[in-house]
Amino acid sequence: MARFVLVHGSFHGNWCWSRLSLRLEALGHEVVAPNLPASGDDTSPPEEADLPHYVARVGAAIEATPGKTVLVGHSMGGIVCAQASERWAARLAATVYINGLLLRSGETLVSFLDAHAHLGVEDLVLKNMQVSADGQTATFPREAAGAIFYNSCTPEDAAFAAGRLTPQRMKVYGDLLELTDAGFGSVRRFYVEGLRDQAVSIAYQRAMTERTPCEEVITLDGDHSPFLSATAELAGILHRLAGKVT
Repeated sequence: MARFVLVHGSFHGNWCWSRLSLRLEALGHEVVAPNLPASGDDTSPPEEADLPHYVARVGAAIEATPGKTVLVGHSMGGIVCAQASERWAARLAATVYINGLLLRSGETLVSFLDAHAHLGVEDLVLKNMQVSADGQTATFPREAAGAIFYNSCTPEDAAFAAGRLTPQRMKVYGDLLELTDAGFGSVRRFYVEGLRDQAVSIAYQRAMTERTPCEEVITLDGDHSPFLSATAELAGILHRLAGKVT
């Protein structure tokens, strides 16, 4: 069986993985789901909510036990997992991106969006999130979250998750990825795409996997949050992939 480290995305915390973690553990896997600094109920100072501190938190989870890990990144967590893959390539069996931001070396999320403006995607996250007056932090309104993050979830699950969202420091969106073929490029990559994702559109997801090919792209007819809306199916996918790489 495999050891998974699950990395959440913007505005979320490790709470979002609780249901999926139980499924994976029932299948015999070990699961670790850290809060990124200043996310969820983590009490780190906001200044530590950036890519280097995020990567260090994930690296600590990877190093906590011997053996290889399957690293899983959701949404913005994909940026974190890519940089962690560079640093801890030798400790990883694979990295799985779930509706994840799969960027290239030298890119930021901001530069990716600018380079793909020709796709004509209306970015509903940027449109709806509320940025502080100093431009440092964003919050996501509860009333918009259901339609954008949880549009395939039950109303009860969407309401629960929307009520758990916390502020997100903006800095990570401008932090530069530094990746090499010897590090990041040596780690087996898999991607789970969501056809009805309203946060990271399928057009963006496919642009990313076309530029950075993955060993396998698995399609879910679901939203941005399959850990809630398609828990059993996602657990089955991760279980199958673990069997390929461990």
